[in-house]
Amino acid sequence: MNDTRSDLYIGVMSGTSHDGIDAALIEFHGSTLRLVATAYSPFTHELRTKLLKFNRTDTPCLLDEVLPAGREFSAAVANTVQSLLSDTELQPDSITAIGCHGHTLRHQPDGEYGYSYQLIDGAALAVSSNIPVVCDFRSADIALGGTGAPLAPAFHQFSFHSPDENRVILNIGGISNITLLGAAKDTIRGFDTGPGNLLMDFWMERHFGQRYDNLGNIARQGTVNKALLQQLLTHPFFSTPPPKSTGREAFNGTWLLEQGVSDFDRHDIMATLVELTATTVATAISWSELTPGTILVCGGGSHNNYLIDRIAALATPWKLETTAVLGLDADWVEAAAFAWLAQQRWQQQPGNLPNVTGARRDAILGAVYLP
Repeated sequence: MNDTRSDLYIGVMSGTSHDGIDAALIEFHGSTLRLVATAYSPFTHELRTKLLKFNRTDTPCLLDEVLPAGREFSAAVANTVQSLLSDTELQPDSITAIGCHGHTLRHQPDGEYGYSYQLIDGAALAVSSNIPVVCDFRSADIALGGTGAPLAPAFHQFSFHSPDENRVILNIGGISNITLLGAAKDTIRGFDTGPGNLLMDFWMERHFGQRYDNLGNIARQGTVNKALLQQLLTHPFFSTPPPKSTGREAFNGTWLLEQGVSDFDRHDIMATLVELTATTVATAISWSELTPGTILVCGGGSHNNYLIDRIAALATPWKLETTAVLGLDADWVEAAAFAWLAQQRWQQQPGNLPNVTGARRDAILGAVYLP
């Protein structure tokens, strides 16, 4: 597996926002990387509907539905990869491997038989793309007693660590997570902070007929309902100490509606959901007790100006920037992370950080499928 034919890897990510497939072509040179090209494919209405259905915890997932959907999802990934290759005029044999996270349907790492299941058919993707595939990144960490998440902190350390200042990498996808990068390398921590965009997106689609709140303009029109905010903050996840991870199993539209939110103004709910994300992020950062430096934001939430303003206000005196100031576009950090994790697997190097996930030791992450 120590193939050195190329330093090119493709990272593929489909997150909890359920919008589509991100693919990033990454060139690695020693301790540096370069974002060469990107491709994005929105989910078809049919596939998105299936994924949302499978993510619901109040209805059973039938194998006869899930398994074909895995092939369908993998075909969509293959098409996105092909688009990336066509745009760059590259042949499959110039790519060392694809690192594909898959689409998370369940993440339940706790208990005697913890698990995390991502929808992806690695064999089908390898055959259809004619490129080796690395997937199933979380199982090894969970087998070692870890939470299997977050996995990005090791990549964040590789890409964004500075010996001159403390940094926080804040990824705002459907779920928000942070990586605390102390200037001293042994101070790295990382964990999920709670909902990112997913509750806001649910409310926007339900009450405004839009997939997301562009720039946070809808939320800006509302007023935070402080009593409701305090009620939302009583969810036990927020008081659980790290290491910890979460997902749609804990935070979803059903949970939100159970809080009685339909009794309030729809704009006020949006403002309150923004405040929930901002508050839980700021609280998590303050937990670190790091001397304030720079928060580097990535993920779709980096485009929500109102959310960013609220985080900046609550996390002061930390400075807020996006990862673009360090050369990696905020929209492609997660995809780049799985390209890096694929490289780690290909070179038989660990991809987890036990002090982040709680695993008993370092682990080589991912299963390899050859074309």
